[in-house]
This record gives sequence, structure tokens and C-alpha cells, in this order.
Amino acid sequence: MPGPDPFHTALAAELRAASTAVQALSCEPDERDRWQARLIAITQSAKRDSTRARRRLVRFRAELDARITDMDTGDR
Repeated sequence: MPGPDPFHTALAAELRAASTAVQALSCEPDERDRWQARLIAITQSAKRDSTRARRRLVRFRAELDARITDMDTGDR
């Protein structure tokens, strides 16, 4: 019996980390809801096309990290 697939194991860990980051956002509830909805869509898409979901997640994290940086510097 083969062990866990490293790609899918890493994707799951990245999805969990993204979820934690969204939960920690200090923003209006409606903004957090939009981030959560996007992350749920990415998570659902991982069931059908994990490679595409990984690309979407990378883009999502870049946007989320930029938003967190904006919040930290008071730009938004």
C-alpha cells in the first residue's frame, strides 16, 4: 500500500494555512466572508483538479498576503 502523496499532502497543509490566515484577518466580517468563500471554492476545486487548485491557491495567498501587508501598514 503506497504512502501519502506528497503533492496532495502539501496542498492540504497549504489549504489549512490559508484557512488559518483568513480566520486571523482583522477586517470587516463581509470582507472575511469573501475571502472564506474564495478559499472554499479553491478547496472544492481541489477535489476535481488539484493542480489547478494549487495554482489558484498560490494566487489567493499572494493576494491575501498583500492584503495583510496593507492592513499592517495602514494602506487600506
